[in-house]
Amino acid sequence: MDWLVRVFAAIAFFVAGASMLAAGENHVAFVPWEIIEPQDAVEAPLVLFWVPSAGDEVRHSDLLTSDELMLFSTRCVAMRIVRLTDDVRLAGLEAGTDLPVVVLADRMGQVIGRVANRGGSLAVEEVEDLVRDELDRRADEADELLDRARERSDDGAPDEAIALYQSVWEERCVCPRQGRDAGRALRKLGRK
Repeated sequence: MDWLVRVFAAIAFFVAGASMLAAGENHVAFVPWEIIEPQDAVEAPLVLFWVPSAGDEVRHSDLLTSDELMLFSTRCVAMRIVRLTDDVRLAGLEAGTDLPVVVLADRMGQVIGRVANRGGSLAVEEVEDLVRDELDRRADEADELLDRARERSDDGAPDEAIALYQSVWEERCVCPRQGRDAGRALRKLGRK
């Protein structure tokens, strides 16, 4: 009986949502920003660090409601807000004193790129471009690895092909299409 109530609730929720979209109402996607504590580590392939100039900025920025940043978060891009008192992290990110700034880093903490403020505010489009460019670059690299793996497999070197496929598979969250391809190839080779 409980499942029947859930089914009706889901249908009602879906119908209400569809009617709101049909009526032309805008939706708001909230980017899953988290405030990072100085001692916290981030376990993610990519981390977008936002260093605001003041706490008030965090409440009013377009970085909070970007549809693209929300989408990127589903591809294992962690979104973290750095406190101004986190001196060690700020130094590692080379944040400087001209705040706000956004810094994109890899899982090892190496800075990939940054977006500086213009006139005291950050352009959300520049932040989206920074992340998109890195995701696209990683997808291109994964495609190249898949091509090399296919060549190695066709050349009769299955162990080398498997190693290449596994490296793509490990990055499946950042490159989902390539990860699926690698997973299928590994299954065909009996390794997954």
